[in-house]
Parts: sequence; structure tokens; C-alpha cells
Amino acid sequence: MKHKLCLLILLLLIPSLAFAGNLISFGFGSVNQFQLDPFSPETPFASIVDVHNWATGGEARLRVLGVNFEGYALIQQGEIIDVTEEGKPVFKDDISQRIFGMIGAGFSTEVAEFTTLSLAAGALTGIDITKGFGVNLWMGDRNNVFSHATWRDFLANVPLAYRVRLDLNLGGFSIGIHYQVPSHDFSYNNFTWDAMAPNWRQGKIGASFITKFF
Repeated sequence: MKHKLCLLILLLLIPSLAFAGNLISFGFGSVNQFQLDPFSPETPFASIVDVHNWATGGEARLRVLGVNFEGYALIQQGEIIDVTEEGKPVFKDDISQRIFGMIGAGFSTEVAEFTTLSLAAGALTGIDITKGFGVNLWMGDRNNVFSHATWRDFLANVPLAYRVRLDLNLGGFSIGIHYQVPSHDFSYNNFTWDAMAPNWRQGKIGASFITKFF
């Protein structure tokens, strides 16, 4: 099954390689992402305009021979659940800052004039910083934390995630929206077709503004 999946990925990449315009391009800019499921009936409309439900960060995009390599990182303060007698915040799980995002690779195609549709597959990743400046690197799930002693299990349990983008390209600038969704924990240790299906209940939307440097 693994060989069939690799063959399928290669077949999907062939069109992008054949019709690649520029050999290489690079862009960087800002990205914003809504941290709740926008399509859930439990998400009120008022939460969309609440700035506390949005995370801001940076995004980088590299295109080589028609293949897209992209990654973005958002930063968000940890959740304050209490205040000490000295007036200092108490953070949930002792995490004061979260840096998180996604890295992935994929392809894109032009769907209209100046407009491209892109699809990428990769892994959610992040760093949780504790109040004492401790750092926990995780991938796929915040419970899958990197450790030198168990790094093989760490990598084998990284689940797949997907991201689709629609970009309006105007000269050297790109304005786009994206939808990110994880799989049902598809990983090396959970290599099944059912696990590859997107978990729509955990989808997130966002927007970006990218400047193309070359």
C-alpha cells in the first residue's frame, strides 16, 4: 500500500512539473488564522470578529520546478486561567506562549486569470514555551512531543494534514485564503485509507498576504 501511495503522489506531481513556468520562486509575508471551526454550529458569528480567536504570524513559500514547499508559523499567548496574589498570570498547562503552524509540499494550478489553486500535504508542528522558558517541540498533535530517547516513535506518530489555498496574484504580491484540515491521524503507525480522510471537524480558515522576492 505504501508503494501505491508514493506512486499516486508522483503521478499528481507530474502535471505541475510539466507545466512549470519559473524554475524557482520565493515569497514571504503575513498570515492570519481563525482558531475555531468556522463551520461548526457551536461557533457563533460574533467569535469571528473577536481578535482573541485569531492568531497572526509569518508564511514562507518556495516553488521549485513546479513543486510548492510552504510553511507558516503563528504565535499566540497561552490561556490565563488564574492570577496569583502577586498579580502574576497562571497559564493553563504552564504554557505561556505557543508557536505553531504547518509545513508541507504540494502543487498548484491556475484556475482563472491571476488566480491559482494550491493543495499541500504535510504536518502540523509547533513549539510550546513554558513560563520558565522550557521548550516542547511537537508535530501533528501537541501530545506528540519530541524526545531524543523516543525520536523514532515521535516521527512514526506524526499524522498527515492538508491545506488548500486560493490566491489572487497581482504582480509581485499575492492575496489568498486557505483552509487547513488534519487527517484522521494518518501516520506511519496508522497507515490506512480511512485514516487519510480529512477530519472536517478540526478545519481552520485563514488569510495571507505574500510578497514575491524572485
